[in-house]
Amino acid sequence: MLLAGCADQPGPLSEGPPGATPADGLARIAELTAQRATLAGQLALAEPGAGSGSGSEAGSEAGSGSGSEAAPGSEPGPAPGSEAGSGPGSAPESEAARGPEPGPAAGADARAAAERAGVDPEWAARVLTDQAAAAEQVRDGLLRRWAEQPDTRPAERPDPAQLRSELATVDDELVAALRVAAPARTHEDCPTSLAQAAVARAEGLDDLHRAALGRGLMSVCDGTPD
Repeated sequence: MLLAGCADQPGPLSEGPPGATPADGLARIAELTAQRATLAGQLALAEPGAGSGSGSEAGSEAGSGSGSEAAPGSEPGPAPGSEAGSGPGSAPESEAARGPEPGPAAGADARAAAERAGVDPEWAARVLTDQAAAAEQVRDGLLRRWAEQPDTRPAERPDPAQLRSELATVDDELVAALRVAAPARTHEDCPTSLAQAAVARAEGLDDLHRAALGRGLMSVCDGTPD
């Protein structure tokens, strides 16, 4: 156990559900953060027009991309087969297909879930807000990559509603893992233990997802590694 053997910790590091230690909680948080970064990339792929060219990232938000406004004297309205507010020629955009949730919404949801689970709600909100920022980092990086190198974009488009459901499950599991890891949160070895868990989980990830893994873990420990 990475955090064992330090006598100045206020509570024993074996606190938590039977069979789970705070170090296990930190490792689980790192694992879930890596999963969440991967899901964020899949959700970016599910966005209408992802990687279809420059301006595709913003064009589906409000129909304001280059060339989306009606030319003088032309009929106003959305492109055929699309809904008002969608990008030209794109499929109707559901809430589930729009990309990772914004930070404030993630924080509010985390506070409520944490209070139900007996976890410090402000801590959980910081962690989940970091997770949302990491997801946005993956999304933006992939959309930029696909716009610049369209041949790198996978052809398969996953189901965004299913991905949203999986993200919600991961977030619930993150709150549960925070509860297990809570006794280690202020321990001096927390950053080192978390970093070791993150290195183990980063194996096989590309640079973009490794960076997102680090971003998502920023607020887990009340301290930073030397």
